[in-house]
Amino acid sequence: MKRSISILFVVQLAVAALLAAAGAAPARADGKTKLAQEAADCILQRFGRQAAKEGAESLSRKIEAYAVRHGDEFFLAVRNVGPQAFRLVEEAGEYAPQAVRALARYGEDGALWIVARPRALRLYVEQGEEAAAVLARTHGVAEEAVAALGKPAVNAFRALATGQNARRLAMMASDGGELAAIGRTPEVLDVIAKYGDPAMDFLWHHKGVLASGVVLAGFLSNPEPYLAGVKDITQVVAENTVKPVATTMVHEAAAKANWTVIFSLAVLALGGLAALRSWRKARTCHHS
Repeated sequence: MKRSISILFVVQLAVAALLAAAGAAPARADGKTKLAQEAADCILQRFGRQAAKEGAESLSRKIEAYAVRHGDEFFLAVRNVGPQAFRLVEEAGEYAPQAVRALARYGEDGALWIVARPRALRLYVEQGEEAAAVLARTHGVAEEAVAALGKPAVNAFRALATGQNARRLAMMASDGGELAAIGRTPEVLDVIAKYGDPAMDFLWHHKGVLASGVVLAGFLSNPEPYLAGVKDITQVVAENTVKPVATTMVHEAAAKANWTVIFSLAVLALGGLAALRSWRKARTCHHS
């Protein structure tokens, strides 16, 4: 009798679990359907002419199907950029997850400057979310530098608040640009990443001096006095060029001198001086 009750209890539990699972699946489906309908309505309102090819019901089913395949972030992605989200995600291929995320997080900027540009999308995959944020915020200005210099460039662009300085850094980081001329590029980018716009302003206005290498080491080891104006870079340059040049000239003159001739002349001069003194002394005695 007890065994029969136990079996019956187990069967009841199994049936209850199956019913619960069956109820949960439609609930989840209903949730996605509702989100898809809301997204379809939003698209028809914002992109009416572009979305008119499909009715609300057909558009809603398509949105739901993409969300099932790519995750719930697709709802926000399609609301942000409209029907082009379908094409962009399909063209992204293996990078579709990153494409959906870029559209959901950065909207039109993500579509234009990341997803629609194969290299930019690949950089997003390789460098991560910080690179995507930089590419979207700078409207692609940082793409070349990020592709060439990687994470240090991403960190430097993240620290810049102005579009002007982002463009300056992009120009300096271009192939054969001033960063290459200055040298020690990763360290220079680290300074920008740490001090942001003040560091970029300083580098832009003194790139020629820094490229000479005279003060670069001192600047990289301790940038703050230069950025704060405590150290005058022109004075530092003068101190590090005039004195060494003068010392070099003395050494070169000494190296080129004919010391035999100089010694002979010195002996003659001393002899002449002694003779002059003797003559004066003899003359003094004569007059006395």
